[in-house]
Amino acid sequence: MRHCELYIFEESVARHYYGQETKLFDLFLEYERATGSKKELLRKQIEYITKPIPALLLQQKLKKAFSNKAEYKHKKNTHVIELSNYDTRSELVIASDSLYITSEGERSFEVETMFFEVLRKCEPTFFAISVEEHRYGWLRPFRHDVFLSPNHV
Repeated sequence: MRHCELYIFEESVARHYYGQETKLFDLFLEYERATGSKKELLRKQIEYITKPIPALLLQQKLKKAFSNKAEYKHKKNTHVIELSNYDTRSELVIASDSLYITSEGERSFEVETMFFEVLRKCEPTFFAISVEEHRYGWLRPFRHDVFLSPNHV
């Protein structure tokens, strides 16, 4: 079973740390391991660089994207896609202050990707982190625009 938390970063932070995702991961890893006042300080830092979860928007987009699929079930803030013939299940939970996905089964990456495709269209700076597996990355990588000066044209 895999567990992954999702965060929406402030755009300026996302642009600054694009290509340096390990630093962001290290912050969350340090937060998970910290205790007491250090954990509180790290929590405040994370709150400062992330944006609130737009729960209502995400609920609407997920329902719209999957309501016609037989594998999809929705109850309150929990969205589930289950591929019974592959013994695969992925559950996305949307809370006011957190967003996470839990997956298990043979084709769980495929099901997670179905959720990620919807989420990345809602916010450009979604970042997924699995502390246990040391996996992390942007759901929608940035396109760095290259500006040419008149001398280069």
